[in-house]
Amino acid sequence: MSTTARALGRRVAAAAGALAIGVAGLGLVSGAAVAADGNIDTSRTGSIIIHKHESGSQGSNGTADGQTNTNGGDPVADVVFTAFPISNLDLTAQASWDGLKTLSVPADACGADDNTPALTLPGGAAAAFDAGVVSAPTDATGNTTIGNLPVKAYLVCETSAPATVKTKSAPFLVTIPFPNNTANTAHPDGNWLYDVNVYPKNTVVLAPTKSITVEETKHGVQAGEQVTFPITAKIPSIAATDNFTHFIIDDPLDANMENGKVVSVKIDGVDVPTSYYTATEGQTVTVGFNSAGLAHLKTKPNSTIEVVFAATVKSVPADGNIRNTAKLYVDAKPSNTPPDTPPTTPNDIPPGTPDDGTPTNEVVSSWGDVKVLKQDKDNAKALEGAVFQVYNAADPYAADCSAATKTGNPIAVNGVNEFTSDTAGLVSIAGLFVDSKVGAAGVTGVVPDHTQRCYVLVETKAPAGYVLTTNNSTPVAVKAGLTADKDVTIDNTKQDVPQLPLTGAAGRVLLMTLGAALILGAVGFALSSRRKRARA
Repeated sequence: MSTTARALGRRVAAAAGALAIGVAGLGLVSGAAVAADGNIDTSRTGSIIIHKHESGSQGSNGTADGQTNTNGGDPVADVVFTAFPISNLDLTAQASWDGLKTLSVPADACGADDNTPALTLPGGAAAAFDAGVVSAPTDATGNTTIGNLPVKAYLVCETSAPATVKTKSAPFLVTIPFPNNTANTAHPDGNWLYDVNVYPKNTVVLAPTKSITVEETKHGVQAGEQVTFPITAKIPSIAATDNFTHFIIDDPLDANMENGKVVSVKIDGVDVPTSYYTATEGQTVTVGFNSAGLAHLKTKPNSTIEVVFAATVKSVPADGNIRNTAKLYVDAKPSNTPPDTPPTTPNDIPPGTPDDGTPTNEVVSSWGDVKVLKQDKDNAKALEGAVFQVYNAADPYAADCSAATKTGNPIAVNGVNEFTSDTAGLVSIAGLFVDSKVGAAGVTGVVPDHTQRCYVLVETKAPAGYVLTTNNSTPVAVKAGLTADKDVTIDNTKQDVPQLPLTGAAGRVLLMTLGAALILGAVGFALSSRRKRARA
């Protein structure tokens, strides 16, 4: 190669060495393969080797030099990229490199559908694009490659991503080849990288998970915060240049529940100061982080946040099932600090900020009521005034409830633990817990494993004039939903009374009988005496 050609090559390399890959959110660009010395080899093809990681998860030793980066990060699988070749940018011409260093790639350069690119080149001309080259989805390690790329500049767009990806990586520009002047000191004249490693980032929001607990000692409706909903979520890892704009966990309660409360907020098991969030309680219960709280969350990437809500069951639906799903609302954007007054409920999120929330799995609790008919054993007439208490069964899900035995203390329903038969002889208990279940992600209409639960009724007071039997416990199977008629019938027998005295009706009959006998005897005596006198 002549001295003049080498000098020209150095000038081209120096101009290209200042290239900044248009990254709004690209992350790192690095490289591996080295081309021949000197000018760009247009006969070669190259590749874009994509390493997809969660924003902020990668170590700090990465560089933007196109070489392989080994500092790891949390991979993101199943992401597809498309490289759109720019047909009117000739990289063999010096003028084509001018201005690339300061070229800013707009966030919407890929178009609304990520497949209709538009870009203004240095000098003001609109970029013309050839057909895009689509990658295979990133694998479990977050890697994929777009290969066999001729020498060109490429706009790379993230064209498909799983639902867990909250914010796609911004579009970015890559040149094939990519300048490598300072990273490889073994080639001081400058070299070109034809296989370019890039590290676009995503803000990944994993679906939060929800569980349910029903307090064993509070199995009646309106027992007071007897149902708790622990919700856990992974705090997304975001880029150092980003900040959270909002972070909200929101739980709209079913109409059959009320009095939603915030029980606790923890990160990795440690209580979060209440000064970091706003708690909204009621029919919808919410935890929304303020500016200081958002800054704190950024320091806890990939940590587990747990918010525990509690609520009261106020009524039993027709089928007995009360379903519940919460949502996580979170977003992050490039900024030096979080917003001063971030939204703390979903209704506060500004219009035009698309965030429908990431739902939890569905949880369900089922409830049933009890109706007992109290009647006279002899004539089946309804009895008013019998008093009962209801207890949990020692084996609540026995196949047969007939042998159930009580355990624990009486259950209160609506604050009352004694229930009295009315004029129709009915004892009505408004609602008792049957079962609960945590559904799998994405599954709706979850059905609990059990449709009935064993309880024990204990009669504590018989109606006036009736016997309270020694064996006054009655097992009952409570089925999910509302009972149309009755679950069980319980008979009472009348009290015994002392025998009536002889002066009563029985005594009068006896005296009348004795009197009649005496009269008959007297008549017989008189007739006998008369016959004797006649013979004399």
